[in-house]
Amino acid sequence: MPAQRGPQTLSFVQWFVRTAVFVVFYAGQSIALNFSQFLSLLFLWPLQNNLYHNYIKHTQRCFGILLVAINQFFAPSNFVITLDKSTEDILKQSWNGAKIDLDMPERLILIANHQIYADWVYIWVFSYLANAHGAIKIILKDSLKWLPIFGWVRIVYDYDYGMRFFQFIFLKRNWTVDKGPLSKTLSSLSASKEPLWLLIFPEGTVVSDVTRIASKKFADKVGLPDHEHVLLPRSTGLYFCTRSLHKTVDYIYDLTIGLEGVERGEFPEEIYTLLKIYFEGRYPRNIHLHIRRYAISEIPEDEDKFTAWLRQRWIEKDALLEEFYAKGHFTGYGSPRVVPMKLNSVFELAQIWYFIVPLVPLMWYFSNNLFNNKFTSSLM
Repeated sequence: MPAQRGPQTLSFVQWFVRTAVFVVFYAGQSIALNFSQFLSLLFLWPLQNNLYHNYIKHTQRCFGILLVAINQFFAPSNFVITLDKSTEDILKQSWNGAKIDLDMPERLILIANHQIYADWVYIWVFSYLANAHGAIKIILKDSLKWLPIFGWVRIVYDYDYGMRFFQFIFLKRNWTVDKGPLSKTLSSLSASKEPLWLLIFPEGTVVSDVTRIASKKFADKVGLPDHEHVLLPRSTGLYFCTRSLHKTVDYIYDLTIGLEGVERGEFPEEIYTLLKIYFEGRYPRNIHLHIRRYAISEIPEDEDKFTAWLRQRWIEKDALLEEFYAKGHFTGYGSPRVVPMKLNSVFELAQIWYFIVPLVPLMWYFSNNLFNNKFTSSLM
């Protein structure tokens, strides 16, 4: 498959300017959102829990808009969507043909193969097409709370405080430790009638040389066939989520993700790190998504049979990716639909900018105080 990546190299000046602009644009608005969340925790939560909850939902929608924006401006890509018979009716074109929306349930479980750390970003942007960017909940491994995005600088907002406000679920991948907190969260989500897109990556981590070796070692140990392009899926978490939510969620939607610009035998995360995508401009021009749907009522309730069911989906997923690497796209499912990864309107960003207003007097106070202290010190 011919590689179609962003610029391979940038001069230092280009890299510096791009990085500076991205940090100001992304981190500035993220910090403003996070600051407003802490203010709401102090002033809204003690007074009116429902008002606080609705406010946090609004900040999540705004953060989803920000994720769409950083991809539109810094890593402009398209979704190339193919559908099987179970999902052939989910793409809807607007009345004037200007955009394509997703017609999907308000409550669902979403599973996907995991190739790069940006997968969760792309899927959150994908949820924007269904106006579900305020409903997404992601199950992540606990170590991602401290994922280094900018080299040695660790951005806390996205992986700790902000995501905890959004009620994302961080698992230590120790069922004895995780079962209690996960059960409590799922019980709350099941009782709620609010929209919910619960995203889980059954592989648990991205595909790499280390994880491929570990996956093969486990497959050999238990006598299972190993995969070429994916890892053996872990079924315990997904099974628990499915059984906990089956009364209020009807479907599991399955995404198979293929990234353009990756050759067969390469590890996508080595090519498309978060730093390379947003700082260096090396990003996939097209993110291919093949979407399948499964009714939870038709999935085995027995845990061992559920595990076999999930493993069969991953065998099929591996075959889909083999086809993708051979032909450059998923075939045999009708014409793919190309959907640009962009905002409906850039004015949606205005919803984020007003969160910056409370920061202005604080910045003025601290900068003025710093200036006065330095000026006073120079006179002594």
